[in-house]
Amino acid sequence: MYDGDDVDLLYVLSPHGWSTCILFVDKRTYELTISHVFGDPIGDFIEATIALLKGALDVEATWWDEPGGNRWKIMRNSDQKHRLQITLTEFLSSYGDEITQERILVEFEIKISHFSTLVYYQMKKVAALLKERNFEKNRSGEFPYVAFRNLESFFNN
Repeated sequence: MYDGDDVDLLYVLSPHGWSTCILFVDKRTYELTISHVFGDPIGDFIEATIALLKGALDVEATWWDEPGGNRWKIMRNSDQKHRLQITLTEFLSSYGDEITQERILVEFEIKISHFSTLVYYQMKKVAALLKERNFEKNRSGEFPYVAFRNLESFFNN
């Protein structure tokens, strides 16, 4: 399990119900394709981050693709409560089926403050871009503004 601060995140909201997330961990890149057809992946990720900031011991977020997807399993480190242990897996199950045969893509540990900052600023970027009419076209209704404002409240104190 990687335990360092060489971790970054890029979230790209594409048109027509798709997103791409690129995760950088210890000089390695993981590209995740996300469908918005089966749920609210952005809202789920924001809510998971808020739960961690409020003290949750573990959270999970599933990002579906067509078929398959990825699952984020995030647990608070029991010895160092300010740190998270993150396991990112991929699976081939179709939406509606039980998720089986997960394969670990990467496992890493990160400070809650580092992780939440990455999530917050990527979502802030997406929210700002959605204010532009050309960008927003074919992307309307895909951003959870209420959840984002709740996340933002942790950064505006």
